[in-house]
Amino acid sequence: MELICSLTSPYARRVRVLAYELDIGDRLKIQVVKPRESSDFLWTINPIGKVPTLQLDDGSSIYDSLTICDYLIATYSPEWGIKRQNNFWEYRTRLSMLNEMSDAGTQARRSLIQEPPQQNTADFQLGKIHRGLAHIENTWISMESELSLVSIGLGCTFDWLLNRFPEINWVSPYPRITNWFNDFKLRQSMEKTQIPA
Repeated sequence: MELICSLTSPYARRVRVLAYELDIGDRLKIQVVKPRESSDFLWTINPIGKVPTLQLDDGSSIYDSLTICDYLIATYSPEWGIKRQNNFWEYRTRLSMLNEMSDAGTQARRSLIQEPPQQNTADFQLGKIHRGLAHIENTWISMESELSLVSIGLGCTFDWLLNRFPEINWVSPYPRITNWFNDFKLRQSMEKTQIPA
């Protein structure tokens, strides 16, 4: 199977980190693409033309990072997912919130690189991220002890924010997340999937 992706995408990195946590990282081929420059190819395997897309050995495709992660867990280690979701709806809600935070970050970046920069629009999107991080900081009781798609998603999202918005202070407002992340980023799965410089 082959993951068609961008190495800077927090969505794709979530899949790649999970693959290593499931001990199938070496079985997942990676094809790096730039979606806007590879649209003809992407449309043949994903009608929306977005990444990440997982192309299976039989030629079929799975898209959307959460769906791909669900597939990998169900196929290669069903017990991994069951053990790591004490409250299913809380678990899925946190995953959805992390997706929305990544979406907001993407929108903020697009607003800031426009000419002239659309600062008000970017600030609106960044506000969503700050509220999401504050919610996690204050309500995720098992953050330090949990290994799940949620913790993988948080690690990938937080690292992406540090990388893409270095001018913003993400550390001092969220000391609990920061302390957790400083340990989590040392996992082999995170080190093997670092965002390219």
